[in-house]
Amino acid sequence: MNPETLKKAIKDRAKREGYRLNPDENFLESIFEGLYKNVERYGYPSCPCRLSAGIFEEDIDLVCPCLYRDPDLYHYGRCFCGLYMTEAYMNNKDKPVVPNRRPMEPAKIEKIGSRIGVKTVGARYRCKSCGNEITVDKVGGGVLICCGQEMELIKEDK
Repeated sequence: MNPETLKKAIKDRAKREGYRLNPDENFLESIFEGLYKNVERYGYPSCPCRLSAGIFEEDIDLVCPCLYRDPDLYHYGRCFCGLYMTEAYMNNKDKPVVPNRRPMEPAKIEKIGSRIGVKTVGARYRCKSCGNEITVDKVGGGVLICCGQEMELIKEDK
């Protein structure tokens, strides 16, 4: 993958998903450069605004678009690094500060498939970061992740 291919892929994805890219061309170019440097360093485009471990399994939540992008866009209209934005954010005079949602101890995402966390239909879970709540209607494997961390069980129907 070369820098232009990466840039085109990100632009195409933003368009396909209905998001805008930062209109500041200089800023946008610096983000693209950082993403590509991380491709050269690690073999994957980890977010240049956060510290990567250089180990894919530990950085999977930071691979662009990162796991935190959609919650950031939903709550703030912009992702943490400022690459993706919504139309509403671009037209809003008050630009809210986007907090870093990545937990201090990154979620061990490689563990997701190695244990069964969701066992009961009707169980309710909540995200400790954004407050998103879900009710389980089909039991599968793994655990529930939101905003980069395991969701907490708030009610288990028996």
